[in-house]
Amino acid sequence: MRLEKVRIKGFRNFDDTEVIFQKKTLIIGANDVGKSNLLYALRILFDKTISEHDLELTESDYNAYSGTDTIEITAYLCEVTEDCLLSTFGSAVKDGKVVIRYTNQKNGTYKILTGYDVSTLSELQTRQYIKRLNMQYVDTNRNLFSFLSREKIKILQIAKEKLSEEATASDSQKINEIQNSLDKINESISSLQYISTSLAQVNRELGELSVHNEDQAVRFVAGESKADKMLDNLVLAYSTGDTPLSIGGDGRNNQIFLATWIAKQHLQNNIDHVTFYAIEEPEAHLHPHQQRKLSAYIQNSFDEQILITTHSPHIASKFEPASIVRLYSENKYSFASCGGCSELLKSVFDDFGYRLNALSAETFFSDGVFLVEGTSEVLFYTALARELKLDLDRHNISILSVEGVGFKPYVAICNALNVRLSDLVDPSWRNLHAISPAKSLIALTELEKAATKPAEVNDDSFERLRSAWIRLNDNGKGIALSLIESLVENDLLLNDSKPAFSNGDSHSSVAQSA
Repeated sequence: MRLEKVRIKGFRNFDDTEVIFQKKTLIIGANDVGKSNLLYALRILFDKTISEHDLELTESDYNAYSGTDTIEITAYLCEVTEDCLLSTFGSAVKDGKVVIRYTNQKNGTYKILTGYDVSTLSELQTRQYIKRLNMQYVDTNRNLFSFLSREKIKILQIAKEKLSEEATASDSQKINEIQNSLDKINESISSLQYISTSLAQVNRELGELSVHNEDQAVRFVAGESKADKMLDNLVLAYSTGDTPLSIGGDGRNNQIFLATWIAKQHLQNNIDHVTFYAIEEPEAHLHPHQQRKLSAYIQNSFDEQILITTHSPHIASKFEPASIVRLYSENKYSFASCGGCSELLKSVFDDFGYRLNALSAETFFSDGVFLVEGTSEVLFYTALARELKLDLDRHNISILSVEGVGFKPYVAICNALNVRLSDLVDPSWRNLHAISPAKSLIALTELEKAATKPAEVNDDSFERLRSAWIRLNDNGKGIALSLIESLVENDLLLNDSKPAFSNGDSHSSVAQSA
């Protein structure tokens, strides 16, 4: 079974959006663009931990900007061949396809419907399929120790049930040996003078309180006196060689959590149900090398379908391009570039080739990308923006070097990911024909005034730019001086409009997303 796509109407960020998935899908985008809300829409249909009460939703779950009073979440399943699912869905399966829909209205009650297409949907009483088909979800608030306190006994019990008869018999014998050793340890502890005398007065007082206490005594023991109880209350420890260590910082705890959680999924995997997985921001507290490793580890650890959200360009740079979903916001609604996972993305990323790395992957998360030729231009425009009092990070804008004049692959990536190319005169922002580096930076300065789109260049904004350039030059920082030739060539000081970008092969450009 594979979740092929989902269509979301009227739910939180989404007005009417369809998202296509692959077997291993990475979901990226800026903060508050709807990554968690996309996963929550799927949880409504497939997560066992979502209660009946939570399924009713609240008024705040309805899209506030469209004014809708209806929520509709439709999941399309394909390759449904498992016997447990065929028997569960029955006539709602055809050619390996199943459609499941959740619908709700304000002041109404929710409905769950299934069919082999949207024209054959019929209502179910509950999410009765959830016993055979469910989504395991890991949120961003991963606490290793609370997870183990909840899941420890379950993990141990699952491991016990998978033992062979021979292994079970061997373990039983060893548990008896542990019990004998534990009895001897407690006897030895009780024989210690300071241990035996420390509670003598306590036992005398107990005898005075009640005759029933005379033949009983309290004593100190080594944690537990029964081996089975001791084994049920094991604690997680970390060691190197024979030396025990305390569990480390948040990064190590995050790795142990994910390794333990993944191990649990493998232990409880069976043919009686189908599970797919969703993990939010697995990179928390990890340095870049471990983020890249984690990306490969998670992808290789599951044969089942898995959805991952991330803010990490290191993880994004190691994912298959055709398996990336980029969410973006336009007119206060959230959409998926290319409709989700797309062969178009694979095609443009194949052309992008070796250029994909952690720096260029920052494009995925940016609201605006300012493309320049090389490192010196990055230094100059960063300094110039600072002189203009333009906080690029506040506006989620990146200045990216293409290391040459090959802008075309970067432009293709921006188009495919709906990071639109900006034309200073055309408000539709569809084309980039005649923008010098100077005027491109003016577009970014105007963004400070109008967060939705840059205004048309005027004399006042150009004067700001020229004054900032002069200040850089007078300060003797060397940044502006190293670019005098290229700036004069592009007529920064002459306020000329000669083309600076043509067919994706020359000079600087700006890409700005909605």
